[in-house]
Amino acid sequence: MPAEAVPALSSLEGLDGVLPASQARSREARDRLLRAGEKVFAKAGYEAAHIGDIAAAAHCSVGSFYRRFRDKEAFFKALLHRFIDLAKRNAVETFEGRDWSGKTSAEVIRVHVERSLRLFKDNGGFFRALFQLTTAGGAGAYWPLIEDSERFRGRLMAKFLRARAEGGSGLDDACFFAVRVTDGAIVHTVLREVYPSGEEQGAVDDLARMIVGFLGLTQVPKAEAGRGRSRRRR
Repeated sequence: MPAEAVPALSSLEGLDGVLPASQARSREARDRLLRAGEKVFAKAGYEAAHIGDIAAAAHCSVGSFYRRFRDKEAFFKALLHRFIDLAKRNAVETFEGRDWSGKTSAEVIRVHVERSLRLFKDNGGFFRALFQLTTAGGAGAYWPLIEDSERFRGRLMAKFLRARAEGGSGLDDACFFAVRVTDGAIVHTVLREVYPSGEEQGAVDDLARMIVGFLGLTQVPKAEAGRGRSRRRR
């Protein structure tokens, strides 16, 4: 089963408005700006986040920002591609990068959901900004890229299940739909903080069980088996 090709983070340099970072020091500064920008967006949203705020949070000068990004729009586009790259890598590592002998498919899917929740939480500021742009009508070009990422991750899940002779016909489409619905539920959880940190495992259980049931798998994720259902629903 050949592995899917995942672009390297260096592909950011090919984006319009993202200036080349040929030296390690320049790439480190660029990545520091991206990490800081995500945190600024988490606090202020897209419109209220200023380049000076991002530079200060990254302990860089405004000039350093402009040596790496043309403007805030190019910076946000780089954040989008960074998240997509990380989401793809997460799926490749889960479904193709580990030996899951002795684990049920339901358990592996639960691991995928848990890792996805962690990734989305780490990039919550990006999604806050994305939804603000969507509401303002300025995010039309971004969502198709996220959908492509969801199809990529759905194909990996389908390949994993087919290798185990599990799942029915139309598995690629079914797994794409499962990934898309799961992403939406996770974003909802992250943006609204539906589950406090102590109840995140309950959210993972719910989503993993949903995928397992939708795909017609019979196993229950072991991490969920025997878990008391006394946690308070929200």
